[in-house]
Amino acid sequence: MKGSTGTPTHSASNTACELSATINGKPFTPRQLSAFSCLRPELTGKRSHKIWKIHAVGKVAHRRTVLGMFIDQSLEPGTYDLVRDERLSAIYHVTPRQFAQLYHSQDFEKGSVTLLECDVQTGHLRGTFHIDMPSAGLLIADGQFDVWCTQAAAAEASAE
Repeated sequence: MKGSTGTPTHSASNTACELSATINGKPFTPRQLSAFSCLRPELTGKRSHKIWKIHAVGKVAHRRTVLGMFIDQSLEPGTYDLVRDERLSAIYHVTPRQFAQLYHSQDFEKGSVTLLECDVQTGHLRGTFHIDMPSAGLLIADGQFDVWCTQAAAAEASAE
């Protein structure tokens, strides 16, 4: 949902949500931004592990770009290694021409997420991130997010 200024907003309380970064020196500002508190998809068994899910779609230099972050709700404020810590992950998807390029945090050479605020009660999640993958010519710098996560209970109930 977008507010009157074009800023993505939290649908329940109309609180503004923001995510920004520079990708290879060019600004990324999402046109669509969603943030959810949901259960982590599992390959087997019942889903019971809660995560924060941030999904941002926008453009960088006229190219459709998607950033996704998945953060375990048990994490406290602090800095975490995005490449090695299994409690969080990220995706970067860009469509430069006729084919898509998709990178997962397991592919990144360096990366970190700093959680500044993560309140399970209010759904407020705020932090910064940095991703570096020189072998693919990818640098995501000055990343920051300030989102209010809605509960995704209705969607999860229908998936079981």
